[in-house]
Amino acid sequence: MKLISYRSSLFTPDTREALTKLGEASRSYEGLSLKYRGVPRALCSWEGVGEDPGPIGLPAPLSMRPTGREVYLTVEGASDPMQEASALWGMAVPLGFVPWDRYPLPSATSHVFHYLGPWASVGEFLQGEGRGEAAWPSICGAAQCDAGLWGGDRLVERRVQTHLHRLGVHCGPVDGNIGPTTLGALKALGVGNMELTVTEEALGGMKPPRRKAAKRTQGHLVLNDVPMEAFTSGGVHTVRTRSGYSVTVDGPGRLILMVGD
Repeated sequence: MKLISYRSSLFTPDTREALTKLGEASRSYEGLSLKYRGVPRALCSWEGVGEDPGPIGLPAPLSMRPTGREVYLTVEGASDPMQEASALWGMAVPLGFVPWDRYPLPSATSHVFHYLGPWASVGEFLQGEGRGEAAWPSICGAAQCDAGLWGGDRLVERRVQTHLHRLGVHCGPVDGNIGPTTLGALKALGVGNMELTVTEEALGGMKPPRRKAAKRTQGHLVLNDVPMEAFTSGGVHTVRTRSGYSVTVDGPGRLILMVGD
């Protein structure tokens, strides 16, 4: 994904589009003025994070500053800072902006928001599996690989995992370790027997299933005493349970179930 320049900052196209919608939404709040900025072009890199880690202060592998998805938002015109913070959340959160702070309270990082876009599901999957500690590193890794700005090790491996998540096929953390879950996901897509660089190229040419509005449906997959592994894409999501999988369908997608050894 190519980042685009706007107001001396770099954004992903979908973040820029969301900011446009946010600006439109802010006009309905009489007397309030929305201000926003992103990360300057010169700092959108691992070297830039080393020079200026930003208000959060995280190192490059755990930073969203190089991705074009870190945004600094403020609201002016309310009678007190609490009202400004509450109004900002009311505008930004429904449009997909994720605040860094847990609560809408004035703080040194209350202006930090991230537009995760397609990578929000990476965290959701990992949180649902009880691997929340891997959620943020995986989101950052996927977003950096997507922007072509990952500067660490195992680039090809991480890009393969990023492509799988982009296609909606959950393959575990984006950590560069091609383990059983990633290998199973590649096998399910029919690209499990290729060289890794060829696999990355093949995945890059695939498009994710198109989503359409649909009513959410839920169910369960249970096979007693039979090993199985589920891989999903599009609007189909699974969470492993003791007896199988809990399945949620939000729209068109794909469910691949591998049964037995």
